[in-house]
Amino acid sequence: MRDITVLRLVVLGFTVLLGGQVCAQTDYPNRRIELIVPFPPGGPNDTAARIIHPQFSAALGVPVLIVNKPGLGGGVAAEYTARANPDGYTLFYPTNTVLTILPAMQPGQVKHRFSDFVAVASTMADFGSVTARADAPWKTFEEMVSYARKNPGKLSYGSAGVGTLSSFAMEILKISYGLDIVHVPFQGTGPVKNAILGGHVQLVSSGFSSLGPLIKSGDIKGLFTTSPRRIAAFPDIPTATEKGIPEATVNLWMLLAVPAGTPRTVVDKLAGALEKTMKDPSVTSAVENTGMAVDYHGPEATQKMLETERDVVKNVVLKLNIGKK
Repeated sequence: MRDITVLRLVVLGFTVLLGGQVCAQTDYPNRRIELIVPFPPGGPNDTAARIIHPQFSAALGVPVLIVNKPGLGGGVAAEYTARANPDGYTLFYPTNTVLTILPAMQPGQVKHRFSDFVAVASTMADFGSVTARADAPWKTFEEMVSYARKNPGKLSYGSAGVGTLSSFAMEILKISYGLDIVHVPFQGTGPVKNAILGGHVQLVSSGFSSLGPLIKSGDIKGLFTTSPRRIAAFPDIPTATEKGIPEATVNLWMLLAVPAGTPRTVVDKLAGALEKTMKDPSVTSAVENTGMAVDYHGPEATQKMLETERDVVKNVVLKLNIGKK
């Protein structure tokens, strides 16, 4: 009789626990949510987060707090989010590079894994550009390559960190053309822009949303884009493929992810809120004004895009032997 009573209590306990979990998922969200951004203000990732923030919060019906956690090319924020409770109250808003390029280039440095996250949705896309100071002693990509070969170690480039799109594209350029260019990593695109404007580096790579205004103002000049095709707003800037480095054709896009183990009901609610947000005319207009493009895809499509890019990047890293082992 005593054993039966104990068994009933155990079953009752599991029933109460399960019921609480189901209730929590059904009632989601019912309190403030943290949106973790892995780069500091001033770059495309933070800009994108702040564009969607008001409407995303309104669609969910609860406050959403943007938390910037820069460092290690996005690795600091990725590790923090991966360890968070998978309950939908700690969200990750990285660029694709944090989940695909960074682990491939820095396997011994970063602690997060691709499998630590589940994709919710992609939101918008940017297009990468490798640029130089306007007063650099060359005018074209070919002249830059020639100068770098004649002056090994004298040129430097700034990036948003090792394992970001900016470092990935530049390292491919260096290896493909046999160039000795010093890498100066920063914690995001904002500091990189200040570095090139201040003359601390001669080359930088980032998205057109960040570098486009500087190209238009004449402060810097574009050498090539990582886009698969030329950008309409900058038709004179050639593509990486045109310059013989097709491996550098990887674009920057922003997505929402959650820790692995997050209930599917939560993922679906977040995806629905994001879809509604990205269809808002004010959001669309704000995105276009930055030079980025709205590019919403749901959970399955976004996960597939990440997996495909991860495999491509991994092959490029192995082929060219770039990054830290």
